Amino acid sequence: MLCNATFKVSIQTITGPFSLFQSTVMVLRNMVGPEDIDDDLEGEVTEECGKFGAVNRVIIYQEKQGEEEDAEVIVKIFVEFSLASEMHKAIQALNGRWFGGRKVIAEIYDQDRFDNSDLSA
Repeated sequence: MLCNATFKVSIQTITGPFSLFQSTVMVLRNMVGPEDIDDDLEGEVTEECGKFGAVNRVIIYQEKQGEEEDAEVIVKIFVEFSLASEMHKAIQALNGRWFGGRKVIAEIYDQDRFDNSDLSA
């Protein structure tokens, strides 16, 4: 019985919610710190990701990790592609790649959350 429960969890993890499966949005984590954001960053990301397909939009989002004044701020870069297949190519190429001394994490981002301007996940 335990084996079946484990199998069901694994299948859910792989398939995920439908909006994630159909998403055209990638999030890049750990690519830059807040001190690295400049006027050129959005264009540089658009150009690099454009190698994998048509980029509809790039959003650079800074998220404070607590209520304290000195709480850490992380940067997430959201890239919306025209097609899910283009986004998947970008993830394969960028995930684990080193950029400015940082190991980039590239992941699928939930389409519904993105469409509703929820960038907190």
